[in-house]
Amino acid sequence: MGLRKPKEAKPSKGSKTTPAKGSEWTAGRGFGQKAVTGALIVAVACGPLALVNATINGQPRQAVAQVAVDAPLTAQEQSAGEYGAAFVAAWLGASREDEGTLAAYINPAAVGQLSATAWKYRDLAVVSVEKTDESDLMSVVVAANVEEFDMESESGATVWPRRYFAVTVRVTDVGLSVVGLPAPIAAPAKEESAVRLAYGQTVLQTSSARQTVEAFLSAYLAGSGEISRYVSPGSEISAITPAPYMTITVTDVKSDVEPSDTPSTGSVVHVLATAEVSSASDQRLTTTYALTLTARDGRWETTSVDLAPLESAAPGADPTPNPSR
Repeated sequence: MGLRKPKEAKPSKGSKTTPAKGSEWTAGRGFGQKAVTGALIVAVACGPLALVNATINGQPRQAVAQVAVDAPLTAQEQSAGEYGAAFVAAWLGASREDEGTLAAYINPAAVGQLSATAWKYRDLAVVSVEKTDESDLMSVVVAANVEEFDMESESGATVWPRRYFAVTVRVTDVGLSVVGLPAPIAAPAKEESAVRLAYGQTVLQTSSARQTVEAFLSAYLAGSGEISRYVSPGSEISAITPAPYMTITVTDVKSDVEPSDTPSTGSVVHVLATAEVSSASDQRLTTTYALTLTARDGRWETTSVDLAPLESAAPGADPTPNPSR
């Protein structure tokens, strides 16, 4: 069963990345599948939305993170995704004592013996929507973190693994319906090959480009200073407000070309910065930012926070290590 909607051709490697405005960030290509946004535009009927917005045993509907897609989903695909997600929520939340909204989608008797206790879930999201050829059926994949007992724990502790469910939704001019019950499926396979990025130069701490990166990220993430001082004119970049972090330390900056300390106006360099951030309660994270810098009047300014790092077009470039390994 395919989980992916056909994609349009991608730009060639090495092409300029699309600039982000403000603090937008996406990660929708991790599974290589179409994702449906939390603000789904429904053109079929208000019924599915009303059902989704209902609570299942007191559990509110989880928002779906906004994700960049290769091509817009049709209104029917968006409606099918929303409807499928609501069905999975009703299916997980139904119990013998309280069927919740399950009957709005399917005869509860067809489910068999309902659970004595409803399954607890969170972060419900639509992963993909795919139309079946020559049919009015659509395959919807929904993911949620589901509470389960930790089988290795001796104290009865619980864990929240990410689980995936396939749902078939029928979309016609009359309305929407489900076909069968949700089917638990394996998570999408992790792509293991290393990505070759364009950042082959190490930017020294004394470099004016690195100093711009440090000052910009401090203003962007920690509210340290006026961000407009480090942004190119016309670039619509604003700091994250309220500032999520108290401190930020840039630990590494790499670039696609060696940046000059006395650059000519219009010169461009792409950088990948690694930074350690901490909150007011000393919670810490390590993060990376792909940035485009442009020179003006002999100094570097930030032109964009890029949606994705710049891939290398050179076949002999060194692969960039995957921090998840």
